[in-house]
Amino acid sequence: MSWTPQRFPALKYRFLIVEDSLLIAMDLEEAIARSGHEVIGIAPDVKVALNYAKEADIAFVDVRLADGETGPELARHLVERGLLVIFVTGNPMLVEGRDAGALGVIAKPLTHQAAADVIQFAVDWRNGRQRNPPARLKLFRPPSPVA
Repeated sequence: MSWTPQRFPALKYRFLIVEDSLLIAMDLEEAIARSGHEVIGIAPDVKVALNYAKEADIAFVDVRLADGETGPELARHLVERGLLVIFVTGNPMLVEGRDAGALGVIAKPLTHQAAADVIQFAVDWRNGRQRNPPARLKLFRPPSPVA
């Protein structure tokens, strides 16, 4: 009987999209599915997002939601619950000084490639593989130096 190495499946992460524009949310949802991960919900506001939070690993959060400019406060709650948060917003300056523990911010609109890049970056970071961010992603905390 010969031994063959087992192949372990790649980790599949659960994403929460917090976005009040359904078209933008659906584009992100498609990009996440193409990346082999799962979207557990699309939330237009804080209340819906918090209902999904316990099931998610990573969240993409807009700043301006259906209930106002509540994204930064929501991000703080999500980070406290252990989610990795990246802001996806049309105006990245709105989160300056209000990053709430989020990893970074990327400006909308996202091309298919930019979406794929930020998804992979978030997954890598969640797996402990810190690297330089994609060109359009501004990190709030730098990657740790590689030993």
